[in-house]
Amino acid sequence: MRRAPRPMDRSWRAVALLAMAVGLAANAQSGAPAPQQTPQVSDCPPMPAPITVGTAVDVFVGGTGPNPVYRIPAITKAGQRLLALAEGRAALGDIGTNDLVLATSDDSGLTWSAPRTVLDLADRSINNPCVVTLHSGDHAGRVIVIVQSYPADTHEHKQATGLDGPGVCRVHVLTSDDAGATWSEPRDVTASMRRPEAPTVASGPGAAIQLHGGAHAGRIVLPFNQGPYGRWTVYTCFSDDAGATWSMGTVAPGGAPAHANEVQVAEVQGGELVLNARSFHGAKQRLAARSKDGGATWTTLAPIESLPDPCCQAGLLSVAAGARPVLVFTGCDSTTARTNGTLWVSLDDGASWALKQALAPGFFAYSAPVDLGGGRVGVLAETDDYRRIRFIPVSLAIPAR
Repeated sequence: MRRAPRPMDRSWRAVALLAMAVGLAANAQSGAPAPQQTPQVSDCPPMPAPITVGTAVDVFVGGTGPNPVYRIPAITKAGQRLLALAEGRAALGDIGTNDLVLATSDDSGLTWSAPRTVLDLADRSINNPCVVTLHSGDHAGRVIVIVQSYPADTHEHKQATGLDGPGVCRVHVLTSDDAGATWSEPRDVTASMRRPEAPTVASGPGAAIQLHGGAHAGRIVLPFNQGPYGRWTVYTCFSDDAGATWSMGTVAPGGAPAHANEVQVAEVQGGELVLNARSFHGAKQRLAARSKDGGATWTTLAPIESLPDPCCQAGLLSVAAGARPVLVFTGCDSTTARTNGTLWVSLDDGASWALKQALAPGFFAYSAPVDLGGGRVGVLAETDDYRRIRFIPVSLAIPAR
């Protein structure tokens, strides 16, 4: 409680103020200049800048390594190692002869290994990497990657319905228990993650999550969109047994006239989930929904007025900035073009977005943030007209409540 001034304090201040007034008046009468007052310097350290951006580092560069083009970043942290994933493409088009490629960093993103191929399916195009590292349970530390495969050199709108046959979109899961050094054979989980009437699905791309709290603590939640092409809807798949089996949640209602497709989810306080989706035509704003049952059902999608969307994937991450949990969003600060890479911070679990910081001027497309610990975030992002995927370090110094 603040102490009220004592009578002695008031008397002392009054005398000091009277003396100062007399001195100023005497100087004015004599024509002498007023004495310079010595600035009072606080002993408190200056407040840190809320968001600071470090030097960007190349991770995937087109024409370097096994592929001419790299797109669709995903990133996770396994122990002290960062694992950056992408589609390694022969050309810029979405579906070709794409492979899944990996680069790693053991120094918090300062330097990166050369990219290497970790999954190549003959006559299939690998798309939409989505990754999570398990933080709890019997398989804590396991890295799980989910991808789709399409018949090579085709198009998303030409895929067949049903779950079987060479012409359908398939879903695969692969895992690593040694921070990406070795990988399991891909396991086909199409029947658990794609409805037979949906010709296409896409996981993320970016990140899946494992829940920390609430009634479904330990659950893995994987964001998805499903076709038909041009009439997308979003939902999540989830696993309560470390990815051995999966269930599909219901589709998030609403979204018209825009259609929600590429999507990310994050856990906020109390175990509630927030969903943030790309708006395909119509809204020019991100679309959001919430779930209180671990991703099984969702509220109606609604535009986020403060987050613009030029029809591009974006990143979402829950992270602790000091003792304060915040929500981070990375995307384009534009409604018309893939440009002006920016990081926004929500201090109220996504109800509003109070802070933002420019990340990368000029071209900026798909992005994936990762928690580096200690209030630090790394953003893996497409820049330079898809010629580079770069790692951008960011420090958050958000004051406590």
